[in-house]
Amino acid sequence: MIAILGLGIEVFTTQLISIWFAISALINLFLTSMHGSLKWQLIQFIVTGVILLLIFRPFAKKLQPKFHPMNTADGMVGKTGTILNNQRVKVDGQSWKYVADAEVDVGNLVQVVALNGVTLKVQKIKDREE
Repeated sequence: MIAILGLGIEVFTTQLISIWFAISALINLFLTSMHGSLKWQLIQFIVTGVILLLIFRPFAKKLQPKFHPMNTADGMVGKTGTILNNQRVKVDGQSWKYVADAEVDVGNLVQVVALNGVTLKVQKIKDREE
C-alpha cells in the first residue's frame, strides 16, 4: 500500500523524492514474505528510502529535462517586423505596440532590440522601397 501511495504521489509531484520510498516499500514487501518483525521492516523502510534518495536523486535530477515555459514574447529580440502605423509593428504575424529611438515610417523593416512588458523596442533596418 505504501509503494502504491508513493508512486501515486510521484506521478503528481515529479520531484523525485517519494519514488525512492516507494522502491523501499517494494523491498519491504519481500521482507514481509520472510516474516521479518515489524520493527526491522520499519527500520529497513526508512534506511533504504533515505539511502536511495541520497544516492540516486542527484543523478535523476541531472537526467530530468529543464522545463522553461515559453510564451509568445520569449525570443522576440532579434526578430524582424514591418511597421503598420505609428503605434503598431507586425512581427511573426502578430501586431505589437512599439517604440523606436529614430523615426520610422509605415512599411519600414525593423528589428526588435528589446522587450519591455508588451511593448517592443525596434530599430530601423531599411526602407521597403530600397
